Amino acid sequence: MTTSGAGLYAQVAELARSRPDATALVPGRRNGSGQSISYARLSAGCHAVAEALRAAGVRRGHKAVTMTRGPYELVAVAYGLLAIGAVPVLLEPGMPGARLRACLDDVAPEVFVGEPLAHMGLRALRWAPGHVRTPLVTRRALLPGLGRRLPVAVPDVGGPALEAPEPDPEDLAIIAFTSGSTGVPKGAEYRCGTLAGQVDALRPVLAPDPGGVLLSGFLPIALLGPALGLTTLCPAVNHLAPARTPPERVLRPLLAHRASVVAASPAVLGLLAGHCAHHGLTLPSVDRVLAFGAPLRARLADTLHSVLRPDAQVLSVYGATECLPVSAVTTRELHALRNDADMPHRGTCVGRVVPGVEVRVLEADATGVGEIAVAGRNVSPAYHARPQATADTKIAADCGLLHRTGDLGRLDDQGRLWFHGRTSQRVIGAACVLNTEDIETAADTAPGVRRSALVGVGPAGQQRAVLCAELDGTAHRGRDRRTARAALREVLDRHPQGHHIGSVLIHPRFPTDIRHNSKIDRERLAAWAAKRVRETT
Repeated sequence: MTTSGAGLYAQVAELARSRPDATALVPGRRNGSGQSISYARLSAGCHAVAEALRAAGVRRGHKAVTMTRGPYELVAVAYGLLAIGAVPVLLEPGMPGARLRACLDDVAPEVFVGEPLAHMGLRALRWAPGHVRTPLVTRRALLPGLGRRLPVAVPDVGGPALEAPEPDPEDLAIIAFTSGSTGVPKGAEYRCGTLAGQVDALRPVLAPDPGGVLLSGFLPIALLGPALGLTTLCPAVNHLAPARTPPERVLRPLLAHRASVVAASPAVLGLLAGHCAHHGLTLPSVDRVLAFGAPLRARLADTLHSVLRPDAQVLSVYGATECLPVSAVTTRELHALRNDADMPHRGTCVGRVVPGVEVRVLEADATGVGEIAVAGRNVSPAYHARPQATADTKIAADCGLLHRTGDLGRLDDQGRLWFHGRTSQRVIGAACVLNTEDIETAADTAPGVRRSALVGVGPAGQQRAVLCAELDGTAHRGRDRRTARAALREVLDRHPQGHHIGSVLIHPRFPTDIRHNSKIDRERLAAWAAKRVRETT
């Protein structure tokens, strides 16, 4: 297999030559079934899309917004664009319209590739007005005049691979927008070298075996899986609301293709593990489970292990759009740390830094907690068309370009990285400064509590600390809510900073980010908490 420096498309093309009949991709259908696509057919499909893009006038350096939820369409279009030197632009389709328009204004794309519905939004909502010169529609449109049809059907047979030149590591390859769950969405630039660094950093985390089968619960991993030589299953996850996906859509392809690695958000893993536990099912083929997008909580980890083989590994992977991955930790190590009485109330361990990545902790306080900054080939060097954001977050250092993540953390004496929450989400009161993860890791141990969230009510410097809790599926009656609130108070009474918590509130279901349905939308939750606090005072 080629080295990752040869580019994603070149790797798939070589695999098509060396393993033409091996399954590269299995896009899932809503009933849980899927179509197996060989490396030969995937490479031929990418070749056909690249030639169609050229015929439509797409050229090297053109920025092409790619808005399609079909896994094969996404892979074929993205690889086809990369093969001709154009730049796929990936953003969240469920993003609010105003934010989406702002993102497109930043990019000023020459090309817009998407489903008919996306093109209708482009027209009706005037996204990127005056920029898009080449609209390309990936499926048959009900309305005429939306754009030129781009053929993205899976070819019946393989064909010659497109001869793509070796990319320059500094060439712009992809613009991937952050979800906006912790701030304004920004377009992280991936150079060709950045993509190569991501593939290299993911290898030890995924630990791919020859002939391994990866079930990908979110689309970015689906883009990298085929290039890693993995049969990549893409179940029909509801990417606008992953936590609402019927679990059978994920379970059926996993069992049918005997997935060895599962990579998904805690929300998708939760629905899969919960369904299996409820129905007495197990996942005997799975060797490794990777949780991306948010910390993996103890209750979900325990449920996952209950449906896996005793020797299967579950890892929580830490990273961000700008630097993925950074570190990883097994749940067995987390379990040992939870039982270590000498290390209470210290945030969440996110493990040891992956090879090729370096972490620095900036402006640390007396406890060693400061802002996490990351350097490595997998780190995005800039935000597209956002020079001030780039200047605020990128620092030249002896280890290379450091990216300031906005996350609080520390490194312990064994080289493990600990996450303490977002810098912007600290609760700053008149007599205290509270890091969210320090409180929540303790509160999550209270009986009946599914997860907790610390928010501040009022202006910074005078904030009132409010702990919100979401209960598990069995605890929603009034008596259960009172019992859970009392249990939370007991936990807080034992916590050295628990006396700073002014209120404990029970929330029916936390608002979450649109990408993973796992990160808590603390801004919305704080607004809800402020209203509840006013009503009770």
